[in-house]
Amino acid sequence: CAVSGENLTAIMHKKQRTLCQPVLDHFDQQYSEELGDLWPYAREVLLDPQSWQYGIMLNRFTAVTGIAQILRAQGFSTLLPQADVSVSFALGQDSQSEPCYIHPSPLRFPSQAHRPGQLKQYYLLNAASLLPVLALQVKDGEKVLDLCSAPGGKALAIMQSASPALLCCNEPDLHRRDWLAKTLESFLPHSLKSRVIVSAQDGRSFGQSEAGLYDKVLVDAPCSNDRSWLYSCNSQQGEQRLKERARLPSLQAQLLRSALLAVCPGGTVVYSTCTLSSFENFSVVETVLKDFPEAEAEDLWEEITQDASVSFYRHRLGILVVPQLGKSWGPMFLKKVYWQ
Repeated sequence: CAVSGENLTAIMHKKQRTLCQPVLDHFDQQYSEELGDLWPYAREVLLDPQSWQYGIMLNRFTAVTGIAQILRAQGFSTLLPQADVSVSFALGQDSQSEPCYIHPSPLRFPSQAHRPGQLKQYYLLNAASLLPVLALQVKDGEKVLDLCSAPGGKALAIMQSASPALLCCNEPDLHRRDWLAKTLESFLPHSLKSRVIVSAQDGRSFGQSEAGLYDKVLVDAPCSNDRSWLYSCNSQQGEQRLKERARLPSLQAQLLRSALLAVCPGGTVVYSTCTLSSFENFSVVETVLKDFPEAEAEDLWEEITQDASVSFYRHRLGILVVPQLGKSWGPMFLKKVYWQ
């Protein structure tokens, strides 16, 4: 259904959340050491969900002119408004695509209900999650693999930014795969069905079964999502989560290795997570690149860090978006690798 100016009103996100103390204690210990003076600022944002900012990615496959006008009237602006042509295209800011809008205040629009046969007009997201898609720089006619695709936000961003010959959205978990399929159905027209496919392979072995077939591969790896983990469990579950967290880097390294096998010569792999943890970010990249001398790490600093509304932390092995009040995007880590 269409959204009017009356019912499309930005609202503060007031849902009550219960803090998981063991997870916070672990974060305090780890991130104080890893991030130093940056951690108190990030901690303040993570502990105040009402300060979290959200982006609104418009759907170019349906009519959104009215919504764009409403957003601009309410003080929203497009992400990376001063970016160059390649960045603008990657985020859908060209003549064919629709952009992502952000607001300087922590406002949130209501989500749209899934209606079979009708396309949604916009997708709500942490705008930092668009950065891996920006870094991937998908071009028309390319074959693209989204190795860990559910719930589907980055797959949608890829389709908003370009017209690939094939987008393979892989998700082995049945529940998450159903979620992914519903997301794609809600935003993409039926005419794209032959070019946007859903796969159920184990991501760790995907690169062996489809070696060298893709121009671009996105590995948005399963991670200890700092925002959700702080609030999604009680103390007992939190202790279990922390045990799971210790096992994640091994899984993430296997997924990145698989992605490097799946990409063709001259292709690009982008690895990303939504955690601040160096063990799941820099360490994973460093470990895997040692095994792949053909892989050349690219510096994304000039390409990505053009928007003053996002707070970045630079490292030789990747870029980390560290949330701060007024710049509460992230956490988000990304690293781009070129396969020679």
